[in-house]
Amino acid sequence: MKYKNIIQTKVEKMANEKYSKKVSGVRKRTHDGVDKVMDKVESMRDSGAEKLSHLKESATIMREDIDGYIKKNPEKSVLIAAGVGAVVGGILVAAMMRRKN
Repeated sequence: MKYKNIIQTKVEKMANEKYSKKVSGVRKRTHDGVDKVMDKVESMRDSGAEKLSHLKESATIMREDIDGYIKKNPEKSVLIAAGVGAVVGGILVAAMMRRKN
């Protein structure tokens, strides 16, 4: 009976060691995977911040160009705005008429 308990204890110890190694391996792979994901997220965040900054700069430059054009050509600017308004209004009226039918 004593030998049976010793053998059973050794088998349990070996099983626990094997299980422990597998758990450690899974834990390491999971940790490595999480690290890779976090690195990718940080890279995407940095890239997005750069693109947003570039977009803001472009919008500012465009606004300044438009403001300059309006100051140089006020009459033409009013006529262009009126034309754009008429086109947008026409599209909206057409869409509403189509919706009614």
